[in-house]
Amino acid sequence: MKSDPFYAFVATVLKLGRTPKGYVRSGRRADAIFKTIFKGVKPTILEIWEIYTQHRDDLTRKLVTTKESVVAYLLGFHLTNMARASVLFERSDARHGWKKLLKGKKVRVYDIGCGTGAMTLALGIHDAEYFMIDGSNPLLEAAAMLAEEMDLKVKTTRRVIEDLDPKQFATREGEDTVHIYLFGYVWNELTRNNTARRKLTTLLSNHIKRKEKCLVFIAEPALEQMARSTMELRDVLCAAGYVALYPCPHSNHCPMLDRPKDWCYSEGEWDQPPLAKWIDEQLEMTRSRHAGSLFAFSSPEVGLTSDAARIVVGRPVRDEGKERYKGFFDYLVCDEDGITKQTPLAPLQVTARGMILDEKVNASQPPVKRASGKKLDPPTKGPGGAKSEIRRAPHTSAERKGVKK
Repeated sequence: MKSDPFYAFVATVLKLGRTPKGYVRSGRRADAIFKTIFKGVKPTILEIWEIYTQHRDDLTRKLVTTKESVVAYLLGFHLTNMARASVLFERSDARHGWKKLLKGKKVRVYDIGCGTGAMTLALGIHDAEYFMIDGSNPLLEAAAMLAEEMDLKVKTTRRVIEDLDPKQFATREGEDTVHIYLFGYVWNELTRNNTARRKLTTLLSNHIKRKEKCLVFIAEPALEQMARSTMELRDVLCAAGYVALYPCPHSNHCPMLDRPKDWCYSEGEWDQPPLAKWIDEQLEMTRSRHAGSLFAFSSPEVGLTSDAARIVVGRPVRDEGKERYKGFFDYLVCDEDGITKQTPLAPLQVTARGMILDEKVNASQPPVKRASGKKLDPPTKGPGGAKSEIRRAPHTSAERKGVKK
């Protein structure tokens, strides 16, 4: 099953993963081998998870430097990152139709700080030329294996961001090229590396100066500090001349930055295949729902404009719902006029953060009830719906004992 991201994930884990000494793979089912590999690296998954979610000051450590740690990273984070990226690509395309603009164009995709290539695989444009760049050879090897399983044309380069040469990312003479940049969980890890951050912003601003066609997709965790840092980057890119496509309805200053207690992130949902659910059970996590600080931009030459939509960016609970949550909330809505609070017509139904608020659609959907009769908020859904298969929304952000990644 080539070109299926979940198949590529499982196949790569089976290739890279180690089984106990004396374990005979011959004649065993693939899922049994997969589970044996998982159990061997579970402690490493939890160690990496703790660093990413609770001790981010230790991110300067080289966490993924061995084959075992790469397998642990794949099992613990790869699918989650793909799901968030899928939400970003699907929703931004649903609003702006950028994918159809790539037809007949030379498409170059730069996945910078690619890790295991989750954003490349979620993008999955098969007639594009991919350049996957990372400072870790083990991660690049895994990313290349995953891309091969997906039949993607990929070139991997081991290089740190500070050493990137912006001139190498220019449109070649005589070509009608669209440059696509993927930054997955990179910006927040450069908090102490201003040189690398300047290199990235210079790289992107050069396309504006050269009047080249460029799309930029950014995915970061939904945690407050990292999300607000990404929102600040959003303003930098818009000031440089980029058009905000998602989730923003405009390219002006981000009004949420003026609200110190708020931050912008998107919500999505993924109908996980059984093996992914099994992983969550083993890790004591629930990742069918996910969140991420997701942004999409285009240079003016692409021909897209902000759509002036009304975007849900928050759901503050009203006073009457604080003692015991009863579904009483308001929407924070971002539009061209800034951020306003709006009372929903159907308060027991939820529009996910990052989605366009359509009150008529919301009001037409019946509320969800438990067997006890208590009304609950229905699950949020991306454009593909909660029943999207793995190749459409193969990931989710995770929660471990109440801590969101």
